[in-house]
Amino acid sequence: MTHDLRPPLLLRVRPVFLALADLAIAVFLTFFTVMAIIEEVPPEARVEPLPILAGVLMALPLVVRRRRPVPVVAIVAGTSMVAVAMRWVAPHAALVPDVLLVFAIYPVAVSEPFRRAVAALALSVGGISAAVLFAVSQEPRPDWGRSLPVLATEMIIPVAVWMVGRTVRARRDHEARTAQQVLADERLRIARDLHDGVAHSLSVITVQASVALHVAEERPDEARSALTVIEASSREAARELRRMLGLLRAVDEDPQDAARLEPAPTADRLAEIAQHATSAGAEVDLRIGDGLDGIPATIGVAVYRIVQESLTNVIKHAAPARCVVRVDRRDDAMEIEVTDDGRRAPAGHPPGHGLVGMRERVAVYGGEFTAGPLAGRGFRVHARLPLEGVPA
Repeated sequence: MTHDLRPPLLLRVRPVFLALADLAIAVFLTFFTVMAIIEEVPPEARVEPLPILAGVLMALPLVVRRRRPVPVVAIVAGTSMVAVAMRWVAPHAALVPDVLLVFAIYPVAVSEPFRRAVAALALSVGGISAAVLFAVSQEPRPDWGRSLPVLATEMIIPVAVWMVGRTVRARRDHEARTAQQVLADERLRIARDLHDGVAHSLSVITVQASVALHVAEERPDEARSALTVIEASSREAARELRRMLGLLRAVDEDPQDAARLEPAPTADRLAEIAQHATSAGAEVDLRIGDGLDGIPATIGVAVYRIVQESLTNVIKHAAPARCVVRVDRRDDAMEIEVTDDGRRAPAGHPPGHGLVGMRERVAVYGGEFTAGPLAGRGFRVHARLPLEGVPA
């Protein structure tokens, strides 16, 4: 099944609409700024080209405000400071620089790191405010009572817009981190299932292949038995791989088909893995208590995987050994305990992923997990999975 990986049409044309919108805003504000500058020219005076050029530079760079936010805010704020200080724009009502700064500062707040965004806000608002104060101070009779309140009111607007932009950026960053965490959790789940399912069968195959190799000539019956175990383990590994790959493909192509696939193994199949481990050289004593029929399916999968991985470790590191598996329901929680009397691993033996995976499975449900060597010889794995709050 092929997929059209192109984004929807509206998303593909969205950059064009945004560019056209910025062009329209820049053209309108350029006209607005130039007309405001012309209105400040006395009727008897001639309009000079320098103020007109300043008006164009104050607004026209907004065309590229999304692609070059920092240079644009620098040009807009710098030119506005010159225009206000030179009194080409009325300092008592700095509405024009205020509007231009609103459109220039928002992309900076959304796209730039915090320190750079703060610096751009402080320099632009502070610079324009300083220019207004300088222009007012040059008047014969400065009207501070009128200028200061108006200036404070108008400079609050860019600050508020900047805060909105930072809020939008924080929300986008949170959504991106959430999406990355979901992907990481899914990769971890797949890795655990592959390790607990396929690695178990491969471990049995490795052990039995070694046995078959050593006894092939002297004890052909034992070699034949080992090959039988290898065949069964290979089929189990292939079945587990087909189940996982089928689930991934079904969810991708048709989520309804995923419900018809073979379900994940649960606690009702503990006898199978115990028999499997016994055929691989471990003497397994399986003791299952009452109450397993009513546990949630997700808890059942966790119980199965913990027992499976524990037996895999016994086969790999302790066989031949006697192993006792206890699974029971106690006080609204599942108790799993696996102990063996095999030899301990040599000191400094690098830890594998099995214990880590079991600990992660238990942590998902807020349970308790311990694993370590017993006094003298042997190893013990214990897990407690609370049932309260887990959906059935």
